[in-house]
Amino acid sequence: LFVLPVLVASTTMGKTPGLIMSAVCAVFLVFYQVLAAAKPFIQALESELFIISMMCVIGWFTGEMTDIAQQNQKQLKTNLKDLREEINRRQKAEERLRMLSGALEQSPSSVVIADTGGNIEYVNAKFTDITGCLPGEVTGKNMFELVDGLPHEQAEQIWHVIKAGREWKKEMLSKRKNSETYWNAVSIAPFKNPAGEITHFLWVAEDITERKRVEKEMARLEQLNLVGEMAAGIGHEIRNPLTTVSGFLQLLKRKQKSAEYIRYYELMLDELNRANAIITEFLSMAKNKVVDRKRQNINRILKNVVPLLEADAAIRKKHLKIKLADVPDLFLDETEMRQLVFNLVRNGLEAMPEGEVLTISTYVEGNEAVLAVRDRGEGIAPDIVEKIGTPFFTTKDYGTGLGLSVCFSIAGRHDAVIDFDTGPAGTVFYVRFKLQAVGGKQAPGINFDGP
Repeated sequence: LFVLPVLVASTTMGKTPGLIMSAVCAVFLVFYQVLAAAKPFIQALESELFIISMMCVIGWFTGEMTDIAQQNQKQLKTNLKDLREEINRRQKAEERLRMLSGALEQSPSSVVIADTGGNIEYVNAKFTDITGCLPGEVTGKNMFELVDGLPHEQAEQIWHVIKAGREWKKEMLSKRKNSETYWNAVSIAPFKNPAGEITHFLWVAEDITERKRVEKEMARLEQLNLVGEMAAGIGHEIRNPLTTVSGFLQLLKRKQKSAEYIRYYELMLDELNRANAIITEFLSMAKNKVVDRKRQNINRILKNVVPLLEADAAIRKKHLKIKLADVPDLFLDETEMRQLVFNLVRNGLEAMPEGEVLTISTYVEGNEAVLAVRDRGEGIAPDIVEKIGTPFFTTKDYGTGLGLSVCFSIAGRHDAVIDFDTGPAGTVFYVRFKLQAVGGKQAPGINFDGP
């Protein structure tokens, strides 16, 4: 009976309370023996000494076990808390890793990671989109192999820069897997660990082909504007004296005394008219030229000029094919549109051999109305493609080199753009007008095949 409180105290409160309870119970046990057996206290203590000792041992042992169990439980709670914190930390780290991995894969730029030897370990999805190369096709290769035709000396220079811990940047012309060339802005930088040691190299490239095209187009337009400003400044000053000379030649031509010189007068008048036509083209490039844009349909303008174009083609023993689809009205200057069409068609006719067919078509593509002029010539030579639309550039023995430049200027004044495709089977020029909410009905299309 006296052992039970010792066990309860030891198991619930630990070693020290268990020993205290053992001592208390021992005292009560002795007093019980004294009262029950009418023995002296010392005699009762001596007779129950073994039991008292056992109670103390039980109290100490049980309490010790309880303390150990409590300490283990406390340590277990601490360990569980630390484990939960570690799990949370790792989950957050994994989440950050997934986020960074997703950012790399969804990056709008091409990303390549190479080891300290420059060998590729990783490429992202954008790299494949831009180059057409799958990760397995480039992994393990040297990163400088990504640049087609990169001189060994330049690769060495880049290597020295990045190995020294500095970043290297440059715009470079590269090739896709299908051999198509493209421009990209490349940045190569070293990746360092917390100790400052280079562990990898990061190659980031952005496809800037479209930006380069726009820059080139802007430069060409600037050139056109410069020529246009010059035309506006001197065109009229040249035309006025030409008009005076032409007028006096007309008068001299009518005089009886000048009969024997008529053919010379006619030759001079023809040359003056030719000079006047050149000035007219020159003035057409003026940036600040006033245009009279009205709501009208490109199909109607084309139908009005088709007879003239057919006559021009017939003289050259060539043919026209007209394919006009329904297109919305646009804000157009009819005079300028006629000039644009004449220039494109005459260029196409001159590019074709006799008997071939030139096709004029209109259609809607996306949010654009398109005028297309397709010839069946031999195409434009690759070394000339870059110069198309440059003022005064021509491959003809005659001509001013202003025809296409005038077309580009007219398109610019109509918020339109001109592009072209060329190849051995011929060339097609596209004039793309932005569709505008001008209302009205669409002009009906026609489909006419020339003779």
